Amino acid sequence: MSDTKQLLADLSSLLDQALDLAPDARAAWVAQLRLDQPALAPELEALLGAEVGLNACGFLERDPWADLAEPMPSLAGRRLGAYTLDGPLGKGGMGTVWLAHRSDGRFEGRAAVKLLNLALLDSAGSERFHREGTTLARLGHPNIARLIDAGVTDTGEPFLILEYVEGRRLDVYCDEERLSPEQRVTLFLHVLDAVGHAHANLVVHRDIKPSNILVAADGTVKLLDFGIAKLLEPDGSAERSALTNLGDWR
Repeated sequence: MSDTKQLLADLSSLLDQALDLAPDARAAWVAQLRLDQPALAPELEALLGAEVGLNACGFLERDPWADLAEPMPSLAGRRLGAYTLDGPLGKGGMGTVWLAHRSDGRFEGRAAVKLLNLALLDSAGSERFHREGTTLARLGHPNIARLIDAGVTDTGEPFLILEYVEGRRLDVYCDEERLSPEQRVTLFLHVLDAVGHAHANLVVHRDIKPSNILVAADGTVKLLDFGIAKLLEPDGSAERSALTNLGDWR
């Protein structure tokens, strides 16, 4: 092994040891290293200093794509049906999610509006999207975030208008509230009840995961995102929808 490779190997081993120590113990360990290996100690201290600097700026916690991502275009003020978009809630590979308020003067309330990327659906898919959305809007259960409406904009962009749920995802809620096993099972039974209601109406969710299950402040469980559901025909045959063929909705 060359001198350079040996130096890097030695520094790597020492750095691993140093990072495993608490700050006070690390300082004493480095002081001893200066006596035992004076040639390596300055290099190691430089690496440790860089590590502290990266931690201070939150390097490991940052989204690595955040600086490269294009800013979300502002659609605030755009009206879709009876709702007006207020601000973005999230962005994924298949579209964007916006907080909206009802603006037709008939009722007041907030909703979550999901806009699909136009490129994901052809004209036939857009028609099917609207029809399936109407079917899904008939689901009514206290543990299902209700689909209020679905449609296609005048530019051909499909959208869903859903009940807005302010809550924490199921796994985070359980951990933060330190729920007992019995309490966790009770919450999951509510999820199963919601799934059973959907199945009774010939709808299969197909994407049940913690991020699609929120728990509101009052402890109510809400199952989200039936936008990728597969609708079953009354005779029991499965008809794959345009949304199902697209895969995961995020």
